[in-house]
Amino acid sequence: MHTFLALFKKETMEFNRTYKFLIVISVFMIFAIMSPLTAKFMPEILSQFLPKEVADSFPAPSALDSWAQFFKNFSQIGLFVIALLFAGTIIHERSEGTLIILLTKGLRRSTVVFVKTIFSMLVWTVMYWGAFGVTYFYTWYYWKDEHADHLGLAVGNLWLFGLLLIAVILFGNVLFKSIYGNLLLTALFVGVWFIVSIFPKAEDFNLLRLATDGNNILKGVNDVGDFNWIYVISIGLIIVLQVLTIRIFNKKSLI
Repeated sequence: MHTFLALFKKETMEFNRTYKFLIVISVFMIFAIMSPLTAKFMPEILSQFLPKEVADSFPAPSALDSWAQFFKNFSQIGLFVIALLFAGTIIHERSEGTLIILLTKGLRRSTVVFVKTIFSMLVWTVMYWGAFGVTYFYTWYYWKDEHADHLGLAVGNLWLFGLLLIAVILFGNVLFKSIYGNLLLTALFVGVWFIVSIFPKAEDFNLLRLATDGNNILKGVNDVGDFNWIYVISIGLIIVLQVLTIRIFNKKSLI
């Protein structure tokens, strides 16, 4: 436990020293605040530049519009920021020789992977749910009389997809010596599920729905039963990727 806490503290200090905490907090909080503000005021802003007939045709903004912006921002740019921040979490230490020093002092490689996994997923979890709380407050403030059904399911699905993406990113960290190779692997992973989404019969197994079906859940098009197999595959894949990451890292040269 002492080794775990020491390594976790090291990760925290490194993340703070490289201003990554500042980056993720800034980006997530901006999106959290802008999601409801964009939904509330964008029709009014556009009406200043469009003909009156077109402006009058816009529907009145609602709480669903706010959450639509939230899902759009975090399923695209939010996850992209997370990928950039953690794409080199092991690669950098391998190239700089930091890991060699730690491992020669008796630190297990599996502990390194485990700590980095917990740290990365914890950063995503705290920042994501913190941003959700900010968006929830402003959405409630502007639309007190509106209630978004199944909101917990929708935001929980996107959170789970973020955990899965982090597992893929850490797996890429031990496969490649270059951040670009890792980012390419992550993009390929997402791209595969985009291709899967083309086939209607594969809908029940398409993991990308965790990140893209938030609005459908709020509109009542999908419910929790539609994601049973997706949950099983996602959690199973996270576990498998973690095991593979440790096994490959144990055999990987650090030079």
